[in-house]
Amino acid sequence: MKPWLNRLSTLLLLFSSSQIAAEPSLWLASKDQQQLYLFGSIHLGSETFYPLPKPFIDAFERSERLVIEMDVSSVSGSDQQLLQHASQLPGGEKLADKISADYLDQLKQRSQQLGISPSIFDNMQPWYVAVVLSQLQMQALGFEPELGLDLHFIQRAQQSQLSIHQLESFAEQIEALSSLARIQVALLEQTLDDFEQVPSLFNQLVSHWNNGENQKLLALLEDDPMFQHDAEYVLEKLLFERNHKWMQQLTNLSNTSFVVVGAMHLYGEQGLLDELKKLGYSIREVDPATN
Repeated sequence: MKPWLNRLSTLLLLFSSSQIAAEPSLWLASKDQQQLYLFGSIHLGSETFYPLPKPFIDAFERSERLVIEMDVSSVSGSDQQLLQHASQLPGGEKLADKISADYLDQLKQRSQQLGISPSIFDNMQPWYVAVVLSQLQMQALGFEPELGLDLHFIQRAQQSQLSIHQLESFAEQIEALSSLARIQVALLEQTLDDFEQVPSLFNQLVSHWNNGENQKLLALLEDDPMFQHDAEYVLEKLLFERNHKWMQQLTNLSNTSFVVVGAMHLYGEQGLLDELKKLGYSIREVDPATN
């Protein structure tokens, strides 16, 4: 198995769920009269992560708008149809035609562990099977989309009639995830191979995030062979290309905004914090104790 796929599986955990909150990092980017509070999160949440630190809520309440990747509360019927089309194999093709009998057996075993029928995967694209397995495994560990940080702030914004700005559409998110098709068989195989290690890996991610250990979080991806060959293309689609599109919007927002995006979008070269700094923004971390 290619070693860079271990790190790509890590990215998949960060990308494919809904949001967590505890003691993460909140950043303030300032330039002229504009202020951007940037909250990097891991996807999927638990009741144990609430309430959020008061200074973070204060920052949200001082903001003119909430900025999120996509409004998960407003997925339409046409969006669901789009996902159905993108995630299913072409007519007549089966997952059994894409992966080996050994991996089909593993999928059956893992499905049974999760309490679902393996037949639901029969017509799915391998990349989407990997996404669904990761999502279901996190839910089995007690992390739920309903308790996610994005939905938490969306509901707060709706209650206070605060403007909500989406950085991308549902279709654009599906397009980014669909880039996994380029390496989808190897990714699904790695997801199955790593199944028993996922709880430990996810706890490590949460620990780094909770403790504000952002460089350790970034190190899960940096200096790894996954940045070569097709994996570089996937990272470009999942992270960097989206960051560049988002920057065009973020820099044009007026006054004060509260921005909630996946943690990996904030850090490292081509991360939002780095890109904002290049444009002359002053960047500082908000201290939960002193604000």
